[in-house]
Amino acid sequence: MKKVILIYASATGKTGAIADAIISGFEQTNVEVITKDPFNTDPAELLNYDGILIGTYTWEGVIPDEFMDFYEELDYHDLTGKKAAIFGSGDSYYTDTYGAALELFEDKFMEVGAKIVLPKFLIELYPDLSEIEEAKKFAVQFTTLL
Repeated sequence: MKKVILIYASATGKTGAIADAIISGFEQTNVEVITKDPFNTDPAELLNYDGILIGTYTWEGVIPDEFMDFYEELDYHDLTGKKAAIFGSGDSYYTDTYGAALELFEDKFMEVGAKIVLPKFLIELYPDLSEIEEAKKFAVQFTTLL
């Protein structure tokens, strides 16, 4: 059975709602999903999984504090061959930084050798019902690419 680690931070519940929908989508697959908090995750753990999903929001144009140590420690790990995807929420009111943390994570994962297998999944504010369904499909798509 393939194993996926899903690590996310959610300050207001928006990214958490997306993560819940993605986890629900995995229930339709034959993939084991482990959900973790970034504070309690060592990037070395990523080597034990077939797939990596990161869920984040953007805080003042950068990675949120919850993820900062994890993000910086990624530099010390070779994730060559690992498949990853990034998801999260944003507020387009902040036009210059809308979804910036998702892009920073995509760039970081590529720098350390991981392959981004799906385009970032960015939702404006809180997901509506159709976006919840899209998030479930995102999980199924990710599974097919493992």
